[in-house]
Amino acid sequence: MEMWVKVNEEKKKYQGSFRKVMEELSTDGKGKEVVLLSFHAPQKERRRLKRELRANGRDLVKTATKLRNWFYRMEIRKLRRKIHYLKRRAKFTSKGDVFYCSKTLERIKKLQEKIKEIDSKLSAA
Repeated sequence: MEMWVKVNEEKKKYQGSFRKVMEELSTDGKGKEVVLLSFHAPQKERRRLKRELRANGRDLVKTATKLRNWFYRMEIRKLRRKIHYLKRRAKFTSKGDVFYCSKTLERIKKLQEKIKEIDSKLSAA
């Protein structure tokens, strides 16, 4: 995605993935007057951006913040699904206890740390 924006009389170009552009725009435009000049993106991203702009009353910063939060929530769901999948692969002993492989436990801990990191970004918004 490529987006040209006017932030307090200064023209800026944001380029990269849809997620990256929305993250940068929401942080740079906070508390400033932001006007959309033009943007180029695949059809799916264009439609999503236009739909969100209409829903937020043409406020670009609010739209970018909501889209950024949507991306974060989507990432958290993805990580939780991975954790659920890893926990399902647990081995049960004859006494009914649950046994996890040490590598699986490490992966689960790393995923939980990622979730906390993303959750802190989400709550800071």
